[in-house]
Amino acid sequence: SGARSWVGPVASASAMKFLAMPAATVLMAFGLGLHGPALTTAVLFQVLPTASSAYILARQLGGDAPLMAGITAVQTVLALVAMPLVLIGLSAFVPMG
Repeated sequence: SGARSWVGPVASASAMKFLAMPAATVLMAFGLGLHGPALTTAVLFQVLPTASSAYILARQLGGDAPLMAGITAVQTVLALVAMPLVLIGLSAFVPMG
């Protein structure tokens, strides 16, 4: 039952990580005039899964360490799909030249 209560927070954190952050990065990159490899690199860094050190910080600072472990695990698996999809989307909708 504990893991079921994490569905909302894990889904929310993952949506922010894999949808909102790359989209915001593309918009900011356009505003700064970034394109080509610089834009691709910036967006790829935003699509990386949450760092495993977040679990350690949550545990040491009294946060919800099991939830953070769940977020980290789910985002690591989702990144396997999200990273190629973001690259495909970026190449399809953003001029790279």
